[in-house]
Amino acid sequence: MPNPTPTPTILSLINPYYDELTIALRAIHRASILTKSVLRSLNNSVSAETKADDSPVTVADFAAQALIIAAIHAVYPEDKFVGEESAKALRENLVLRERVWQLVVQSQRSTSPQVLCDEGDAAISDSGKVQGRLRQGGSAPEQQWLATPKNMDEMLDCIDLGISESTRKGRVWVLDPVDGTATFMEGKQYAVCLCLLEDGVQKVGVIGCPNLKLDLGAEARGLGTKVHEDQVDDAGYGVVLSAVKGQGTFVRSMHASGFGIAQRINHDNDQVQQRDVIDIDFVEATLGKTSLVQDDHRAVAERLGAQWPGTVIWSQQLKYVALALGAADVILRIPKGKERYTFIWDHAGGQILFQEAGGVITDFDGREIDFGQGRKIQGHMNFGMVAAMPWCFSRVMQTVKEVLDERAK
Repeated sequence: MPNPTPTPTILSLINPYYDELTIALRAIHRASILTKSVLRSLNNSVSAETKADDSPVTVADFAAQALIIAAIHAVYPEDKFVGEESAKALRENLVLRERVWQLVVQSQRSTSPQVLCDEGDAAISDSGKVQGRLRQGGSAPEQQWLATPKNMDEMLDCIDLGISESTRKGRVWVLDPVDGTATFMEGKQYAVCLCLLEDGVQKVGVIGCPNLKLDLGAEARGLGTKVHEDQVDDAGYGVVLSAVKGQGTFVRSMHASGFGIAQRINHDNDQVQQRDVIDIDFVEATLGKTSLVQDDHRAVAERLGAQWPGTVIWSQQLKYVALALGAADVILRIPKGKERYTFIWDHAGGQILFQEAGGVITDFDGREIDFGQGRKIQGHMNFGMVAAMPWCFSRVMQTVKEVLDERAK
């Protein structure tokens, strides 16, 4: 049974959402290790499989959603969840249900990860003991073992907590356990995503990138370098990015039993101001594999004199990660019309990572993306999207409108 609503810890009173960030990091770490274990059991590629009802990616999707929700729900029992999956298929398919359950059981053997808070106030050892500043008040998330479903029925119930529809009021956790299933099946890039909304506004975002190989040594040489599908961390567990509204964006390496030290992502505005629009790197989905109007995307780049496509990444959330890391400059989403929509779990979390790193995101009317619309971001509420750093945002938006005007003639 979940605990009563927890008393905030001292650190959460000093740093808002510290506790939520800590539990989110731990939940995403565990789910990332689980999904990576599935890939490694199949030699880092499940290309022979399709996303059928019992494929490895489907099993990983369900198991990761169960684990993420179980961990959060045990600490915040009144919070709601919006996830891509429901347990309907599992309830109807005993073989699939047992495969998912075995993966959940396997995750119970993993160790509790070390967590370093963004401000460096405390470090938490694998045993759950606080090192550094002492905590007082409520029970700290680092001092608790992550909750896990105790049996199959509880696993199914956890998954079904993700079928909530409303995101306008209250606290809602939005999750996508495996964003980028097509490239996951090829052993390439994918994301494990979690975002806390309050009254439809992003407050905490955590995205694990278990296959992303990035140099986060003392000089963090990997920040700003290009990201691509084949940049796979075969030996390790990739990286995780996190952000709290008003507190910046951080990146950590992930390891089997924990994290590396958090490094804040700071884009040098003086340096980027010197760049020319012809150097813009437009990050794009796989060509011909999206419902967006890629011909219009190309037209925008050509009018600016920029190469198109620049970086090609399938996972939508990895595109936001690329922007946050400074590995690309612009995401365009030009739909065919206002009747189009996109799912909330493809954007919640990733957007706050980029915004807290200094990025700007609006629809074509200059409005912020409204995450209070429920499971779908509707085109008649937010038509299109431009995500870019401030130095090039206005030029890109102006060019988008020129291209749309040409299309309307």
